[in-house]
Parts: sequence; structure tokens; C-alpha cells
Amino acid sequence: MKKIRTILFSILLTTGLSAQTAGEALTFSQQHYEGTARTLAMGNAFTALGGDLGAIVINPASSAIYRYSQLSISPSFITSNGEAEYLNSISKDSFTRMAMSNLGFVMAFDTGNYSGILNYNFGITLNRTNSFNSIMAAKGTTDKSTLLGSIASGLSGVHVNALESTESYNAFYNNNLSWPEVLAWETYLLANTPDSDYDYIGSTENIYDGSIIEVGGELEQSYYRKIHGGTNAFSFNFGANVSDFFYFGANLNLLSLTYELNERYGEKAINSRDFQDGFESMTSTYWQRSNGSGVNFQVGAIVTPLPGLRLGATFTSPTWYDMTDNWQRNMTSSFVNGNYYDVDSPVGSYNYQIKTPMRWSVGAAFTFGDRALISADYESVNYSKIAMADNSGNKDVFSEENNEITRYFKRSDILRLGTEVWPLKFMAVRLGYNYYSSPDPEFYDAQQYISGGIGFKFGQGRTTLDIAYRRSLNNSENFTLYNDYSGIEAPEGTYTFSRGKLLFTFGFKF
Repeated sequence: MKKIRTILFSILLTTGLSAQTAGEALTFSQQHYEGTARTLAMGNAFTALGGDLGAIVINPASSAIYRYSQLSISPSFITSNGEAEYLNSISKDSFTRMAMSNLGFVMAFDTGNYSGILNYNFGITLNRTNSFNSIMAAKGTTDKSTLLGSIASGLSGVHVNALESTESYNAFYNNNLSWPEVLAWETYLLANTPDSDYDYIGSTENIYDGSIIEVGGELEQSYYRKIHGGTNAFSFNFGANVSDFFYFGANLNLLSLTYELNERYGEKAINSRDFQDGFESMTSTYWQRSNGSGVNFQVGAIVTPLPGLRLGATFTSPTWYDMTDNWQRNMTSSFVNGNYYDVDSPVGSYNYQIKTPMRWSVGAAFTFGDRALISADYESVNYSKIAMADNSGNKDVFSEENNEITRYFKRSDILRLGTEVWPLKFMAVRLGYNYYSSPDPEFYDAQQYISGGIGFKFGQGRTTLDIAYRRSLNNSENFTLYNDYSGIEAPEGTYTFSRGKLLFTFGFKF
């Protein structure tokens, strides 16, 4: 049975002294190539095809196919859609961002030989290898449970003095407390129970007969999350053609990663008179910015054993990332007596390292003259080999996360299919499909993409315009916004999401 994800990880699952998780390491390790409009439309099934600036980051031998020099630029528009069903209400949201999926050039040098090395090529490309864009909104009304009840329950056993900051003690830096717990206390959304300094009650709860604690009345719960960013590979490439039979290449890839998360959770009293504490509303917000720089190397080859048939293979080393995370939380509260509190946590900051797993791929393609082609790739990556360490390389600091990675993450099998047909000499039609098996079947579904596009040649083929669109097939997951507590189950919702990308490539041969 698939486990339910607690979406609001920033509220309940971390202390505040660190924001790094195994799930984020997995996100940062994945690759969903974009490339040029031609490669995107054909599902990036280019391990055996080559001959495209978007394919150089897939197989470095792609550049060796070129017998001419080329420059290309590929702006794109990324749309993310999300729909959440929560507490019998449906919420939808979407957003669109512009990005650069590909930019680069390759220079071809003809040796003048009739056998052996016929040409060698140098290329520099920028290719987007992943996008993190997603959006989610959820809203509903309940009188059965509350975030503040979950926080209060989680504090049971902690003495009230631990929550009180003094000149010599800052509760935010107590490793046994989460920042949401401290913020809820400082905004008067928590109180200790009348007969105990070790038990707590939330402002959204009432207490009866000195010990019976229940949600005071109906609450409107709302949640919003937006993520954007991506990974770009800056590749220095060399490729060579041996007798129009064997093509080989190598890349040194410098990678940059940006990840930005903003989320907001709120509870609002439908009728404040239902609450003994005079509760009106509260909000809990969180932002995180992760930036990384990494390096890896690739080698690849393409062979043409028979006319029309191409076979390809590539190997990519692990990527070594140096990461920096910054994050902060805020909480507000308001009460019927007019009191309003707004408290920020400190800004958290941490430097650490991630080593992503190696990956390899093989591919086959067949061309039908200059009229059509089909291509297929298989790629494998074992995400259980991800490793996290502190800034000095010490893995012991992340022993819990690394154990979780080894225990739960699996190998992902990736299939890419593509086809291209030239119904007219100046126009091509393309289709593609991608399948990514889940790296953690308990929490993540397999991912699928369909894509298509058209291409045009102008001026005897020296100028090209390609257009492509890719869409992820709908994915869904069950979620809760906080943890169960004291025998009370948190409401469960369903989140369905999809992503679309529209990409244009302008190419110039010289």
C-alpha cells in the first residue's frame, strides 16, 4: 500500500537547524533532459543518433556526427498545473516561467583524410537537464483536527522553560525543538495545560473538565506551495569521426543548480466565539533557497555497423555537488481581543555535499534514407548510491539520511522513444515518449512524458526553426498537511499535477 506523504515537511519534519533531506537529494540527482526542440520532440532518444546540440549532454559523441559548424539557441516556456482535493473541496492553480533549455555551438574541423580521423569537433553547450517547477493549493473546512493540535501533541514531555528564550538561551537553537514549535509558543498559539508544565494545548483547541482537549470549532485550513528552479549543464565537448564508422566524444560538465521553495499554511476560525482562547487565525510560512555547483565527466560512442543502423552508448560519472541552503520560517497569530503577533525565525544556512550516482545508457536508431528515422534509448541509474556529507566530506553527519537512501531508494529504468518523418523536404514531424520507473515506489509514482513537434529548413538548410511541446502525464499522490496526533487522524487529500513545456530552437549552420 502506498504511504501517504506529509507535504508540509517544513512545518513538522525538521528541527529548523537543517533543511537537507534524502528526498531533496533525490530531486537534485534526477535528470529530465530538455535540450533543443528537435531532441525534446523526439523524447530525447538521441544516444545513438547524435548530430544535435541538445544531444551532446546525452552522448558526447553526438558532436562527432557534425561535418559542419552550428550555433543554436532554445528559449522555452514551462507551465505547471496542480489540483488538490482536500476536505471535500477542489483547488486548482498554475504558473508559467521562461527558461533557456539550450544554448551552444560546435566547430567542425575537416582533416582532409579519406580514412582514419576524418574530422574532429569542439563544442560548448548549455543544456537544461532538470526543472523543479510545481505548484499546489489546497483548502477545506474541518472541526476534527488542527495543525496546532499536532504541534502541541508533539511537544508533550518538554518542559515549558525549554520554550522560553532568555539572554543566555535561544530556544530556536535547541536541537530537541522544531522551529514551528518555538514560533507557535512565541506567537501565543500554544499554552501549557493548567495542571502540567510538560503538556500543551493549541489555541484552536478547547479544554474541558481539566483534561479533555478537543478542537474548538470549525476551521478553514489552507495551503499553498510553489517550487521553481532547475539544473543546467555547461559542457566542454570534444568529438571525432573515424572513417564514418566509429564516432567518439567526451564532455567535462560543469553544473549549476537552483531550487526555490515557498509555502504557506493557514488556519482561520469560522466563528471565533467557539474558541476559549479567542483564536481568529494563524499562518505559518516557509521559504528555502538551495544553490549548488557540480562537476562530472562523460564519454560516449556511436557506431554504424550497417547502412541506416546506428548504435550508441554513453557513461556519465557521479556528479559531485557543493550545496548551500538558506531558509527561514515565520508565524503570525490574531485573536478577538485585537492582539496580533508576527515572529520570524533566524535565517538558517548550511553548506554540504551531495554525490549523485553514475548513469549509463545504450541506444539504437535506424534511418530510412533522408525521409524518416526511429530511435530508442535505455538509461539506468541506481539512486541508492546517492551520498550526502557535510562541507568537509564527513558522511557521519548525514548517517540517518544516507541510511534512508540506501534502504528505500532503488534503481530507475528510463526508456526514451522517438521518431521523425520528413513529409516535405523542408518540414519534419516528430513524436516522442519517455518512461521513468520510480526510484522509491512507496512514495513516488513512475513518470511519463509525451512530446511532439515540427521542424523547418530555410536557405538550403543553413537556417532551421524547430518547435516542440512536451507534457507530463498526470501524476497523483495522497497527502496530509500535518501528522496524526493523540489518536486523531489528519485529513487526507489527493494532489494531481502535470507539467508542460513549449520550446523553440533557432539553428544556424556555417
